[in-house]
Amino acid sequence: MAHLQCAAVIPGPRFEVFEYMTSPTNLTEQLKGHIEVSWQNPGIELKTGSEFLFLMSRFGVEQPIRFAVDRMILGSQFTYRQVSGVYARFIHTMKFEEQNPNETLVTDWLDYDVPFGLFGRLADDFFVRKDLRKLLEIRLERTREKFARSSENNTDQATAHDGETETPTREQGGKDEYIN
Repeated sequence: MAHLQCAAVIPGPRFEVFEYMTSPTNLTEQLKGHIEVSWQNPGIELKTGSEFLFLMSRFGVEQPIRFAVDRMILGSQFTYRQVSGVYARFIHTMKFEEQNPNETLVTDWLDYDVPFGLFGRLADDFFVRKDLRKLLEIRLERTREKFARSSENNTDQATAHDGETETPTREQGGKDEYIN
């Protein structure tokens, strides 16, 4: 069995990062340009035991892939495995650790086996492992960029708000209230 591990600090609150990275809806955005993803059974609740069916296309080959959620600790850990699809075995665990209120360390662990015996192991050595690592790193980078943009937008809005002047107004009863 092969093993990969990648990690990145994401500039966002742990529960928000967890929600974004584990939602099947966001997989299309996270893998865009590398794997075409179509969620085939939307509406399934994300919980331990849930199964999700995706149609994934890469290099012109389309493959139905079914994943099952094995473990979910809200905001902390998420593990799913491939029930049917490309790999002989595929188990992906994501761990979410708060670094401070607005930073989350996300660590991906991937354990997998490729099919096709010796040929599969050679393909893994020359191509598959590098490709899987790249996909994990792309997901983490896109997540980091998404939360960095959100953080910048919030900072820009706060700065714009801080720069506004307050105009006093008189309401009934002689009280001064300020409107931004």
